[in-house]
Amino acid sequence: MNTNIRLRPLKNILAFRLLLITLLLGALVVFEFIWPHEQTTPTPVPLYCFIVSTYLINIAYLLILPKVVNIERFIQRQLLIDATLIAVLLYFTGGFYSLFFPLFYLIILGGSIYLERQHTIALLFYCTFLYLLIIFAHTFNPLQHIFPLPPLISSNRKIVSELFFNLTPFYLSAFILRLIAQERFDTRRRLQKTTRDLKESQDLNKHIIASIDSGLITTNRELAVSSINYAGSSILGLNRDQVFNRDLRQIIPSLKPMEIMPGRRRHEISYQNPEGRKLTLGFSFVPLMKGPSHNIGWILIFQDLTDLKIIEKKLQEARKMAAIGRLSAGIAHEIRNPLASISGSIELLAQDLSPDDETHQRLLRIVLKESSRLDHLISDFLRFSRFESRRQTDTDVIGLLKDMVFLFRSQFPETVFQEAFHSSSFIIKASPEQLEQIFWNLLQNSLEAMDKKGQITISSSADRQTFTDNNSSSQITVTITDNGPGIDKKVAEKIFEPFFTTKASGTGLGLYIAFQLTQVNNGSIHLEKRSDNQTGTCARISFPGSPRKNSTVTRPPDN
Repeated sequence: MNTNIRLRPLKNILAFRLLLITLLLGALVVFEFIWPHEQTTPTPVPLYCFIVSTYLINIAYLLILPKVVNIERFIQRQLLIDATLIAVLLYFTGGFYSLFFPLFYLIILGGSIYLERQHTIALLFYCTFLYLLIIFAHTFNPLQHIFPLPPLISSNRKIVSELFFNLTPFYLSAFILRLIAQERFDTRRRLQKTTRDLKESQDLNKHIIASIDSGLITTNRELAVSSINYAGSSILGLNRDQVFNRDLRQIIPSLKPMEIMPGRRRHEISYQNPEGRKLTLGFSFVPLMKGPSHNIGWILIFQDLTDLKIIEKKLQEARKMAAIGRLSAGIAHEIRNPLASISGSIELLAQDLSPDDETHQRLLRIVLKESSRLDHLISDFLRFSRFESRRQTDTDVIGLLKDMVFLFRSQFPETVFQEAFHSSSFIIKASPEQLEQIFWNLLQNSLEAMDKKGQITISSSADRQTFTDNNSSSQITVTITDNGPGIDKKVAEKIFEPFFTTKASGTGLGLYIAFQLTQVNNGSIHLEKRSDNQTGTCARISFPGSPRKNSTVTRPPDN
């Protein structure tokens, strides 16, 4: 418990005692020095002594206050000392006829407020004992020659009557004060318990709201935001100060008034956070009710569905591609066999034709060429329908690229191939056959974009400063750049989708296969327009390096 709260009863008693004594001192000064009095009136030295003693005792209490352990016992001792001082004051200010007897009421008041019942009763009897002791001392005054007291009334009946009329109100007051104090104590205890339960309930509600992974915003009837939970702040990218008392429609501009009606189904809206990221939010509105029919505002419950939408889209695409793949595989197998028969028959017919029959020879060459193109198309369909899980080994990607460039140079002499590799070797963990397929498809795409006439640059870079042969880094990026017409930004967003092509005779599967094989081998691929103010397209393919160094390098089989 806090020290200030624990010592508060003691401080209250000390403050009240100081106030009372100060008022008594002020009244004494007024009567002594301002109001005229008779010469025979004695100087109230005992009263001054009582005031000074009380001040000194209060100072002593203040000094030992920080060392107090048992608060109730210390208060009880204070009240006993105060009662004793009041008895002494009564003795020196008229004894039985003293005007300060009501000070005992203050002792009982303090006991009723701060002490247990048995301690209050003990204090009550102690004050009674002191009062009876004063009457006894008044009757048999041992200090009569020093502090003379007025003679008592001769009639014992009147003494008993005065004693009765003093003690009866005293006991009645003590009983009433005790009842009031007990009721106060019970009320305070119930209030503390209610306050504690309410605080625990509030804390629990705060913890529940803070633990919800959905965003939660409360507003008034005019849609001014009054609160937002932690998840809501994280989703919107705004803290409480940025949304408090603002119109909800300003915070989420795409929120339409007709969608703010309760009782409707969940809606989905787009939202752009302060960082510029576009999100898809699913939300619903619930009335914030203070009573059965008293609507004081609205509750907006929302979730970030962006990742879920991406997963749903990928799942739909995967299902669609699986169905198309099965269909493609079936069609490809059914077409390939008769196509082989057609190609074989055409070749036999070509052998029987006369070399001088140029027309028929040309037609047969066209049939063979188109059959070959159809066979290539069927191969693409088969690759699309299944991506076989190949064994990944330590592969020298730069050596593979050098061999591939050499092969392309021999097949396409009108195209200029430039190489700019950061080192002579770089090892990655991948399938060499699938790597070859990736780079083959990308180079073919560049050649077709330039109509097989132009310049292609194949380069590599890594994210470390020092490279040595057969020493792998954390990542390699291979860049294939051509000087063709380039690629439009909208086309680049869809270029890796299956069956998407800008060519009149393309299948739209080459780059899709390259994209899928790159992901199978833990890589990433990106296609964009050149950023060096030149025409052409730039393809960047990144792969993580193999953690092993100087390992056996696997090269793809020779074609």
